[in-house]
Amino acid sequence: MSGSRVALVVANDEYDDPGLRRLVAPAQDAAALAEVLADPAVGGFEVQVLRNASAQAIRVAVEDFFADRVPEDLLLLHFSCHGLKNAAGELYLAVADTRPSRLASTAVAADFVNRQMADSRAQRIALFLDCCYGGAFPRGMVVRAAGEAQVQDAFARQADVGGGRGRVVITASSAMEYAFEGGQLTTGAAPAPSVFTGAVVDGLTTGEADRDGDGWVGLSELVGFVTDRVHRVTPNQNPQMWTFGSQGELLIARSRIRRITAAPLASELVEAMDSPLPAARFGVVDYLRERLSDADLGQAYAAWQALHRMTLDDSRKVSEAAATAIASAVPNVTPPELTLDGTGAAEVRLDGPPLALTAVASAADSWLTVEQHGSLIRVQAGESGPGAGTTTALLLTGPTVDLSIPVRVAKDTAPDQQPVPTPHPEPPQPEPPHVEQMQPAQKTAVAAAMQPWWLVAVLVLAAAFLVLVNWPGSADSRKLWYDPDPTGWYIYRTWADPAILAASVAVLASLLLRFAGAPALGVIVGCVVSLLEDGLVTLGGGISADETSAWAVTVAVSFALVVVLVLTQRPRPWPLRPVKPLPAALVVAGGLLLVIGLSIQDTSSHSLLTVTPLFLLEPLVTVALAWSTLAAVDAVRRAWLTAATLTLAVLGAIAAIPTWTQGHSVPVFVVYLVGNVLLAAGVLIPAPRLRSRP
Repeated sequence: MSGSRVALVVANDEYDDPGLRRLVAPAQDAAALAEVLADPAVGGFEVQVLRNASAQAIRVAVEDFFADRVPEDLLLLHFSCHGLKNAAGELYLAVADTRPSRLASTAVAADFVNRQMADSRAQRIALFLDCCYGGAFPRGMVVRAAGEAQVQDAFARQADVGGGRGRVVITASSAMEYAFEGGQLTTGAAPAPSVFTGAVVDGLTTGEADRDGDGWVGLSELVGFVTDRVHRVTPNQNPQMWTFGSQGELLIARSRIRRITAAPLASELVEAMDSPLPAARFGVVDYLRERLSDADLGQAYAAWQALHRMTLDDSRKVSEAAATAIASAVPNVTPPELTLDGTGAAEVRLDGPPLALTAVASAADSWLTVEQHGSLIRVQAGESGPGAGTTTALLLTGPTVDLSIPVRVAKDTAPDQQPVPTPHPEPPQPEPPHVEQMQPAQKTAVAAAMQPWWLVAVLVLAAAFLVLVNWPGSADSRKLWYDPDPTGWYIYRTWADPAILAASVAVLASLLLRFAGAPALGVIVGCVVSLLEDGLVTLGGGISADETSAWAVTVAVSFALVVVLVLTQRPRPWPLRPVKPLPAALVVAGGLLLVIGLSIQDTSSHSLLTVTPLFLLEPLVTVALAWSTLAAVDAVRRAWLTAATLTLAVLGAIAAIPTWTQGHSVPVFVVYLVGNVLLAAGVLIPAPRLRSRP
């Protein structure tokens, strides 16, 4: 869409003439409607509001509003006030200084508005009239309108306007009906928009007026929604719409919630999905992969849902083909991360099938503004001017993607920096489609099914090998570590030491990887990191004694597993903020307690840091993993990071038990236990729900 989008909202609720009763709703009408029309995610209009202005001021504003326009402009004029008629039945709009006995000179004639609309060069004009004739009605329903004010006749001149111009007039009710306000007349009642304008605002704000799910709200859709909503409250009020020279739908706003309804699959296709022949099911996957690129989003979304089901197929060939097809529906982001230079602006482009391009971008921080035009996303640092090195995220959400794109500020942005101007303001893309998204548990299950069997085999064999390497043997036959000087401390390998426990749990989690999904993956990560960390501390601190070979093998195998996991999972980088204050405080406090526990001295003035300062690696790694968990924004990533952090915390607490049972240092054990509990509590607090739009 091109051209300017301009709206004028006229609201009158106070009248000099005592014969015109005060209205409750217009002030709320004006505020609510102006807000939703100006919202760049919905209307994207430049909005001017006139409240309780004189007749002359309104006439000047209306003439200015329609004058000097270009054909591509979209104009929206809204009146919320009393409507009056003269002896000839002509419609007048009552304003602050209107005298019912002098309508021609003190009110705004509908014919005046009619002439201004007809003379305007703009080809798209919409007029909303939430006003009619005054009166009284039962408690709770304030009559806004009544009588034979013939709206269609008043604006009949629009039918004679040529040049492909489209004019639409929408009224709160027909000529013979009342229009109601939403406020009670009792003292202290809370004002609310009128039933009609309230329904207009609700339809635009929620996106429910977008009945065909195309991402746009057309006027006929809006009137249909408003009529249904008004009938729920006042069955006798019927909003009306008249079109003059309008061809096709006049699109008034973008929908915040684009509905994608999966089209039903052919019965033959459903039967083929359940075929006992893997070749037949593989053919279904190939067909569904083609449907993913269908311009019909209903067909594409149905194919996407069916492919997710087929990732659980017991045939590896079928499940892997389905997973590959699903990956093709994820939008490609160029570039994969953003750097805001001195201008404070950057652009991202999305590529992929139509279903992938329904993804919508939003900002993780309020100082970052996001403007989306189809597949092009513009990012601009706001006037607050974040300093160099500041990081945030651009959140990309849709039916096929839940992604956090890192954004970094390379240079200071000037406080008076203005957003990059665009020649023709246009509302950005709608909010993420309102589809039946998978729940986090379902997402982790699909992620589990996408883990190849060979990876499971590698993890099981490697973890089993680590069990053999760290086998404790008979009692007191092998030392976990030994510091002959200066402390003389040592710990024997037992069936409860963290090395054998981590290796054994890794075997079990690997066996469950394709069934338990992200939590099992997180447990594996936690166990491998614990073994790698313990091996580095023991070897680097020179306390491996006669277990040097065992620890060297443990470090090598653990490092190899880390490489395999990184190559197969390909985790994308994500910013380490924002995080919620309470979980962050718990994580930091837990890390500090772990450091304090390491520094507590015994009667000989020795502590674990005396053995080797490398023991600090454990709290640093655990806190880093916990913080990454708090900053994770998608369900799968947060699930495995949480499991990994909890695994490290449990193994860390178990590792501290000998300080109590063998070292007789209860304070060290208690401090270590509390520290790990705080870390676990921090990552278990539910993640914040980020805004879905800037």
